[in-house]
Amino acid sequence: MKNIIIALTFPLITYVSNAQHMSAGVTVGSGTCWMTNTGTHVVHKESCNVGATFVYSTDTHWGFAADIKYSREGFKYTYPGNGDYAGRTLDTRVSSDFIRVPLRAIYFFNDYGKPVRPKVSLGPSFGFLTGGKIRVENDDHDNFSKTPVNDQFKPFDFGLQATAGVNFRLAEDVWLSTEVAYYQGFLKQNKYGSENMMNGNVVLNLGLTMGIGK
Repeated sequence: MKNIIIALTFPLITYVSNAQHMSAGVTVGSGTCWMTNTGTHVVHKESCNVGATFVYSTDTHWGFAADIKYSREGFKYTYPGNGDYAGRTLDTRVSSDFIRVPLRAIYFFNDYGKPVRPKVSLGPSFGFLTGGKIRVENDDHDNFSKTPVNDQFKPFDFGLQATAGVNFRLAEDVWLSTEVAYYQGFLKQNKYGSENMMNGNVVLNLGLTMGIGK
């Protein structure tokens, strides 16, 4: 009986193990970011990220990805000065440095062996504020105020990230990943004030992954 069970289950175990693919690599991205509910007219600010990615994929349609990234984010806005700066325009630029950890469930529209795999993904993203500056300039671009971001904003962020993109197979178990990612934070970031200021961004990410574990 034991030999029969082994004979029946061994092909299934072999199939499952062969139907799973793991890869790791690097990813970089650039885009635009903002913060909602600031009480001012916010101008979108450029953003960038760089980091490492791990991808688990089956032979068919489903996969999972975990990233760890350094992400430069923030927002900027302008407003009229008063007092000594009456009649002049003041520009505030918030530059926030995050370590972000997005976790994503992926659906691929083609099987693993295909050279092109369109995809969509969705999952939570955890952010840890590590530093940054709040700079205030006048319209002559003279810095006259600079304070740490940590003085005004909370150290932890959480939200949801959705992506759409395409993987291109460059060689056996080597993939070029392209995707547009949208992130929306759910947690209030400002330490002071009644506004619920939350992070948001849209970026274009490029990644290169290679198969591991074989």
